[in-house]
Amino acid sequence: MELATLWTVLTEHPWLTVPLTFSLLLSILLWFGRIRQPAAINLIAIGLIMPCINLSMIATSAVVASDNLTGSLLSLLAG
Repeated sequence: MELATLWTVLTEHPWLTVPLTFSLLLSILLWFGRIRQPAAINLIAIGLIMPCINLSMIATSAVVASDNLTGSLLSLLAG
């Protein structure tokens, strides 16, 4: 997927920006070491960041695939 396509999907569907923004903010906290407890780091990294990224990528691919499939279906039906 091209970066321009991802940006277009994110701007057309603002509900996708929430999980990506949430995971970005938590990643920044982890990267700069603001959270010092190892159990909290594991919980945040595995329990919060990964599902947010997975949710946003699956939703983005579903939106892009539905747009592509709609165009293919219309061209197939048209002729």
